[in-house]
Order: sequence, then C-alpha cells, then structure tokens
Amino acid sequence: MIPIIDLSSELLIDRSQVRNPYVRLLLSAIGQEVAKGSPWVAVDKRAASQYESLLPLIDEPLHPAAA
Repeated sequence: MIPIIDLSSELLIDRSQVRNPYVRLLLSAIGQEVAKGSPWVAVDKRAASQYESLLPLIDEPLHPAAA
C-alpha cells in the first residue's frame, strides 16, 4: 500500500506504513491527525517542503524484499 495521498495543497500520510520511527514522530509533530486513533495525518505541503529528505524516507518499504 502506498502511504502517501496527494490532495493538492496537503498530503495524507499513513504513519503506520513509515519504517523510520523518527520520521513517524516528525509527521506527528508537523501534521494533523485525520481522526482520533487513525494512523493517517494531513501534512501541509509547505511544511513538508521544509524537510527536503522527508518524502524519500516516507517512501521506504516497511518490509524490505528478501534478497
């Protein structure tokens, strides 16, 4: 499942699919929880753009493929 949905002015990101715990914490800090108890957060694109390396870290696979 892709953890990012682009809504034009903001991004919906599924924190449960993000592998790095520090990135999950950052998303919690800069985003707004969509619903209580939901892993989805809404992050303004301008806020996300302040962290240049954020999107590649979000897109890392949760379970890397076995070699």
